[in-house]
Amino acid sequence: MGRWGGKVKTSAFEKQQWKDVDLILHAVDEEKSMALIDGEFLESASAATSPSHYHDVNMTGAVNKEKNLSFTIYKAVTYILPMVFMLIAVLTGCNQLHTFKPDITSDLINGVIEPNTPFLFTFILMTAPRKNGVTYIKETLTSYLNNFPDESVDPLYSRIQIIVYTHFTDFQGYDEAKAYFDTIPKARKHVKWVREQGSEKNQRKHLVSAIRKIGTSEDSVYLGIMEDDFPFCSDGWQQMINTIYEANQKVPDHCGAFIATGGSGLIFKRSVALTASFILENDVLAHERGEVVSPPDISLQNCMRGKHDYCSSCTGTMVISKTLLQGHLGYNSSTSGDGYNRNQFQCGWRHPFVSLSKQ
Repeated sequence: MGRWGGKVKTSAFEKQQWKDVDLILHAVDEEKSMALIDGEFLESASAATSPSHYHDVNMTGAVNKEKNLSFTIYKAVTYILPMVFMLIAVLTGCNQLHTFKPDITSDLINGVIEPNTPFLFTFILMTAPRKNGVTYIKETLTSYLNNFPDESVDPLYSRIQIIVYTHFTDFQGYDEAKAYFDTIPKARKHVKWVREQGSEKNQRKHLVSAIRKIGTSEDSVYLGIMEDDFPFCSDGWQQMINTIYEANQKVPDHCGAFIATGGSGLIFKRSVALTASFILENDVLAHERGEVVSPPDISLQNCMRGKHDYCSSCTGTMVISKTLLQGHLGYNSSTSGDGYNRNQFQCGWRHPFVSLSKQ
């Protein structure tokens, strides 16, 4: 209304002026708002870029890193390591279960290997005087007999015999051992004593004589060449039984099995042992002519490996035990004069011929 109480009419020009003013005021308000926001942002940025802020951030980061590292170690010790150990235990158990083979029973091996042949095993225990009068016959023979049952009749063990053989007329250690074992019932039943007259220290001749005398008089599937200072290990006898059974199942045309070292533990098929005696005999003659020949134990090993013309049919059939099944008491008192460290080639050692298996 106007000064006089009436309405005042606004012109179109005035309306446009007032509209422009409103737009200007609105723009000013927006600029003020933006300025306030920018100011707050600048303050924050300034605070963030201050040295004290960097110090606080660095301290916080270091603390967080330590906490994260501690937590990671805690998780590794509490969760990861036990899982790793558990996994290793499971894998080890699975491997043992996979490779586990039960021991072969007496009835099983007795029934599958030429049950009509009187003897399955005939072990020739070669013995001779040693330097300083040392003798190991008692310890070694006892390690054999400990595996024989006390019962008077056993189907398998009635087919196993041990023949203690010497080629020396004068041998006190042999006499004492015989007198000792003659008082033991198992020994009287399963052990024979054979003595040839002589005094010559010639291992080749002794082996030829023993193999031919016993190999032609005893009807046995196997003829084992053993030495008097190689006793069976605690589980060696059973492992020998297992090895012979596996040989018959997997390598039926094998010539024998090697379960120890040197000249002991060579368990030949009887016919192959007799063949090997001719190799030894030829070595005796060659040595007498002054020729260089292999030691007798090497000649026997080579026959079992098929490395000699006489034993060529044995090529590729060699069977060995995984570890040595006999220890060696006479490591430093060999009749040949050789010797080695007391810890070498003992029970549990990996068989030296393991890489030559079936070669």
